[in-house]
Amino acid sequence: MPEPQIPETTQPRRPGVLIRSLTAAWQALRLLVLAVIMLEVCCCVVVTTMNYVIYGKSREGSRIVYDSLTLYTSAEGLRETTPAPAARPGTERVIWFLGGSTMRGDSTDAAHTLPSIICRELSKDMPCVCLNLGVNSFNTLQEVQQLQKAQLERERWPDLIVFLDGANDTSYAIVGRSANAHEGYARIKGYVESYWSTPFGVLKPLIAAAYASFTWELYSRLTYALEEIGADSPLPGQVGQAMRARYDYVDRTARGMNARFLAFLQPLAWQEAQAGGIPEAGLARRLELLPVMRANFSRMYGGMEAALQDRPYFVNLRGVFVGRDFIAYEPDGIHNTDQGREVLAQAMLPAIRSALAR
Repeated sequence: MPEPQIPETTQPRRPGVLIRSLTAAWQALRLLVLAVIMLEVCCCVVVTTMNYVIYGKSREGSRIVYDSLTLYTSAEGLRETTPAPAARPGTERVIWFLGGSTMRGDSTDAAHTLPSIICRELSKDMPCVCLNLGVNSFNTLQEVQQLQKAQLERERWPDLIVFLDGANDTSYAIVGRSANAHEGYARIKGYVESYWSTPFGVLKPLIAAAYASFTWELYSRLTYALEEIGADSPLPGQVGQAMRARYDYVDRTARGMNARFLAFLQPLAWQEAQAGGIPEAGLARRLELLPVMRANFSRMYGGMEAALQDRPYFVNLRGVFVGRDFIAYEPDGIHNTDQGREVLAQAMLPAIRSALAR
């Protein structure tokens, strides 16, 4: 007998519970990835716009390259200084200048950097050679490494070593909440430590990318401007002690090189005593709108001054521009105009002349 035919069901087959769950998870994952991408794009636009408003260009700082002696350094190399009058070789006084972008002076031509201005003034009395070793975004820790690099690479050692600091040590400490933070601190830390920061080492590219993202950069900038360091925080004192230890090392190193050492604390609009009445109207408004950032700078500078005030190499330039009737600062309140650098150089010259005379 023929086998009985089993009629096919007219109901459509429904996917199983597992398939439905996987499909829902995939849709959720796609939405999450899309949201992360959109957040990163938005943060990129915000950060880039902030850079244009503050620095006049799309990127903060300057192009850097890897250097085994300093971790990284400026891709453009050293900035030249105004040549001093010719003299018998070996009789010139040699000065090494170290610092961040204020010392390097990328915002102006080579003739208007601090080392060039100081070199021209000193050359009226003595032949000198001024070497601009400043690198954008460097703080005191990185400048010590830059000094060591110069020691190894240069045959003629200096008669005087000059450091100019304050802004970068303050900024990185506020963002990284550490006395040892520096430009790129979070990104480099993320790259180096990402393999061990999760049970799944395969996730390290994602963790490193997160630290290098615009989202993280924007978060850091908001922290920088909006998260106040309390009056009882130990961070300002820690930063001051760290700078003192680094400077003491440079002082000992300079003496071993038969040289003198000077450390200048640079002036900033963010830590000046007077908040209003300055010629830069836009900057004055910014200082009023960001009181937390202003308070953070003032407290960090207080820690630096307390730790360094008794050191023989320390020169405090904090009040140089107070009461000015000229535009001394760029819109960021940190970098100086050409006239500001002229005034700053004149304030530095007495200590430099005195050190060279010893």
